[in-house]
Amino acid sequence: METENMKPETPKTKKPRKRRWGRKLVLLVFLAVAAHLWLNSGSAPREVVEYYHKGVEYVTNIKDTLNENPTVRSVITYVTNLLSKSSTPTPAAQTQARQVPSVALNIVESVSLATERDYIGRVEAVQTVQLKPQVAGQIAEVHFKEGSIVKAGQLLFSIDNRQYQATVDLRKADLAKATANYDRALKYRDRLKTADKRSVSASDLDIAESDVLQGKAGVDLAKASLKLAQIDLDHTKVTAPIAGRIGAAFFTKGNYVTPTGVQPLAVIVQVDPIRVVFALSDRDYLDAYALFKSSEDVYNAKILLSNGVEYPFTGNRDFEDNAMNEHTGTMTVRLSFENKEGELIPGAMVRVRTRPASAHVAIVIPQEAILADAQGDYVYIVDTENVTRQRRVSLGAEEGATREVVSGLSEGERVVVYGLQSIRPEMKVNPK
Repeated sequence: METENMKPETPKTKKPRKRRWGRKLVLLVFLAVAAHLWLNSGSAPREVVEYYHKGVEYVTNIKDTLNENPTVRSVITYVTNLLSKSSTPTPAAQTQARQVPSVALNIVESVSLATERDYIGRVEAVQTVQLKPQVAGQIAEVHFKEGSIVKAGQLLFSIDNRQYQATVDLRKADLAKATANYDRALKYRDRLKTADKRSVSASDLDIAESDVLQGKAGVDLAKASLKLAQIDLDHTKVTAPIAGRIGAAFFTKGNYVTPTGVQPLAVIVQVDPIRVVFALSDRDYLDAYALFKSSEDVYNAKILLSNGVEYPFTGNRDFEDNAMNEHTGTMTVRLSFENKEGELIPGAMVRVRTRPASAHVAIVIPQEAILADAQGDYVYIVDTENVTRQRRVSLGAEEGATREVVSGLSEGERVVVYGLQSIRPEMKVNPK
């Protein structure tokens, strides 16, 4: 009974196994034909090529285990031959299988280059005056409003002048006395000269001549003393030597001041025109050295105020320092600005935006096209056959999103801007 029961089980186990191998062979034949056609079309990606070679290996491995069946053996032989024919793709298929990278190009051109640079500057007055008394005395009156704009010659302080006026009157009296003595000496000398020579001795004439000279000297002395007294009297009125904005009055009415005091009466700063000072690096200075040697403006300079607003007036060249700062390697440059509204305040910090007054023509390329290695900067150019060439370049100043090329490129050449990560020298590309 057991033998009879076992006999029908054996064929059931083998039949499904044959059907499974048959399905694998049909699928294998289908994949082999598809791979064959796909590879020869030249459009198969790398993954298909890998699976293709794995198929060849798989057929080779199962060929020995299934060759006992003539039908199976013939199918395997057909698949093996088909795969073997496709195992080495044609040169055309190989070229097409490698996708040609697409790149974006920029045509090299020359432009009028005016490099704009920003520097930190400081506003300072062209002239600053500390008002100090020239004579001692009590302040009688303050004639200005603190923080106001004053004109040159405007009366600012009055010092009690009674003492100095009296001194002037005294010196005038001394001058009158000296003048009278001088006149008397002149008249006496003239009488002696017209008198009979027998009645006038030579010594009397010499004394008379000496009195005249002393009288003249007395007059000159009195005049000088009067002038000094008048100067002191004038100094009791303190006036503005320059036009500008006056600050706080450090002394007010009733305070006693002297010329030897340290504290000034007030400070005046010139506000129109006004000066902006900034430090120019030695390299930037040398780049514009030819312009600095001339008497013309070097920069078309604008300034940005601390609130970000651009000042409406352009700066004019004032002067440059006569030596480089040995600690910073910079040259101090001063520009003069119109400041009628008083927006520029001495001591304020501003941003100076400079652009060369005379721009030069240069080749520029986008900064995205520039690469660098241990040997320096380089770019990729594309020739007429759409093949990439590596080109070494020497770079100049930045101009916004572009960079000046001093040497290495010519007008009309095509430079790769985008797609640099997928190219190498002597490579075919697809320009866009």
